[in-house]
Amino acid sequence: MLISTNIVHGQEVDSLSYYRTLVFQPDTSEDLTNSYVFFKQRNERSLKNKDTLNVIYNLRYQAMIQFDLGLLHDSESTAASALEFNDNFSIENAVTLENRVGLNNHLGRVYNELKDYPSALKYYKVALQLQQNPKHHNTILNNIGLISYEQTNYQKALETFIQVHRTNLITSDKKKIARSLNNIGMTLSKLDNSSGLDSLKKALLLRRKVGYNNGICDSYLKISEYYQDREDYKNANNYAVKANELAKSIGNIPYERESLSLLMQLNTNVNVQRYTKLMDSLNDVNLNLQNSYAAKKYGFEKQERLAKDNELKLKTIELDNEQQKRLKSSYLFVGILILVSAVFVVIYMRSKHKKEKLQEVYHTETRISKKVHDEVANDVYQVMIKMQDNANKNEDVLDDLESIYTKTRDISKETSAIYTTQDFQSVIADLLLSYKSNTVQVITKDIGTIDWEALSEIKKIAIYRVLQELMTNMKKHSQASIVVLLFNNVNKKISINYKDNGIGSDLKKHNGLQNTENRIKSINGTITFETSNNKGFQVNILI
Repeated sequence: MLISTNIVHGQEVDSLSYYRTLVFQPDTSEDLTNSYVFFKQRNERSLKNKDTLNVIYNLRYQAMIQFDLGLLHDSESTAASALEFNDNFSIENAVTLENRVGLNNHLGRVYNELKDYPSALKYYKVALQLQQNPKHHNTILNNIGLISYEQTNYQKALETFIQVHRTNLITSDKKKIARSLNNIGMTLSKLDNSSGLDSLKKALLLRRKVGYNNGICDSYLKISEYYQDREDYKNANNYAVKANELAKSIGNIPYERESLSLLMQLNTNVNVQRYTKLMDSLNDVNLNLQNSYAAKKYGFEKQERLAKDNELKLKTIELDNEQQKRLKSSYLFVGILILVSAVFVVIYMRSKHKKEKLQEVYHTETRISKKVHDEVANDVYQVMIKMQDNANKNEDVLDDLESIYTKTRDISKETSAIYTTQDFQSVIADLLLSYKSNTVQVITKDIGTIDWEALSEIKKIAIYRVLQELMTNMKKHSQASIVVLLFNNVNKKISINYKDNGIGSDLKKHNGLQNTENRIKSINGTITFETSNNKGFQVNILI
């Protein structure tokens, strides 16, 4: 983009920067007029080049200049046009967001000046909601406080201005600190608080230090109004004159008009005062009559476009709805099928792995049993025969060897192979009866009610080993004389209840009992133990 240049104070500066500075710091009304012409011409070039972002930029500055010149309706129309360009821009980014915030805030200012406070508040709230920069957030909040002030809700306005002022103090921005002090002062004045004048004069002092002419002019007007409210017409007139002279020198037409209106109100001539009131009334009526604002029209047209777009979208959705439903149903079915298959595979693999581990344990037990019987027990038995034939045999050694032989035989028996393919009821019955002796009576009840053939080989082996462990534990430790085993079917499960009248014990799961618990859990069963000293031993098994 080709940019022309101007010579200012002997230095060549960029035209855009130069005229942008004039918008915020004009020395005369001609500065604002020249800036408006520059941005208008620049906008025509941007439109021709289809440079939408620069179009929005130029329109924003045109709207600000129109506002400062007192052309409120023109400013409103220009801002609404810029907002429409921004909404239609294809890319949403930080620049378009900042434009939307700034334009909504500007329209709030326009409606505030037009005394359409509900519309002003609406645009301020939109800008506040969109704003992400805390620094600018405070500026919008200040504008909302001005709405409360204009609606004579002074207490609410004061609370807002104090909040804004505290934030301004953190930023150390002297212009903004002066502005919040000025707003606090004018609000305190309306609340009949004399400390308001002190705030107003502090604001004036800060504005003089930074050379902010527009702010100085505003301070003069607010101090004049403070004195007018207290009927100190001399001071009120002095500050109104100062405001008028400064406004004329810097070309600020709205402040010049406001200062003249204030001077006419302070004039003691009855006809002048009457004329001023009539003009103010006519201006208010004129503002109320011109209610068909461009921004409101823009808002209506935007809603109309959105309604049409939504209608088209709805029709498209209705046309595609059935197809989407079918696709969703298909995806859902496939998803459920995959999930069920995955769960089935996981369960099957776990079951298979568990079964393989159990089979490996049983094979290991059988192999150890055979090895103990074939190698250890037989060797011990041969030694015993040799010693019996020896004339110098030692009876104690023979007794010890016989004891060792008996233990190895018992170990072999406990871990020997189990013939699950035979009549398993008889296998279990033989196992239990093998523990019967002159001192121990073993009673079984309803063992024939169990459908043993329906059990898997793994469950049969687990039941056999657990019962074998319980009976061996009884024989070694319980000193029981009666053992009762009750078999039953409970809710399609097998229930086995073991009970003896032995001495019982403190329930501590040593290796044997721990093994029984592990075996039952491995086939998804439960086993519980009940015992105490001298009260027997009871076991409940559910498979």
